[in-house]
Amino acid sequence: MEEKSREHVGAYTCVFNSDFSEMLLLWRKKEERDGKVIKGWGNVGGSVEPGETALEACAREAREEIGIDFDPKKLIHIGSKTSPETSLRKWSIYFYAVSMDESSEIKLNDESRGYGWFDRKELPNETLDSKEDILGWWALAEKAFKNGQIHI
Repeated sequence: MEEKSREHVGAYTCVFNSDFSEMLLLWRKKEERDGKVIKGWGNVGGSVEPGETALEACAREAREEIGIDFDPKKLIHIGSKTSPETSLRKWSIYFYAVSMDESSEIKLNDESRGYGWFDRKELPNETLDSKEDILGWWALAEKAFKNGQIHI
């Protein structure tokens, strides 16, 4: 009997301070991904639940993970990634950006051990995504901000 492949859909928010000079990253606890245990610095986000849009998932994950209730109208889609065609596990990940006052109180849930605001020249070494990807999202978010798509 052939097993149906199920696609995993994720949604992550790149959270920036008000002038886009720093990005908020969360220190993630160990997680299982394809049988591997990982840990490191990553964006706010997670799985899209059934019946939920990626945008709704970003807003929900921010409430759950950092205790911030972002207005979905202020989240801007900045990109996506999909699994290679040859991959046995199919996935799609959507990325959004938002800015916030870095003095806002962050209330972490048990998925993260800590958080930090990092400037682009001092990104930590242990990131869940490549620094190239992180800097690419940063550039896209800044461009959207300059074009008036992201409002503080």
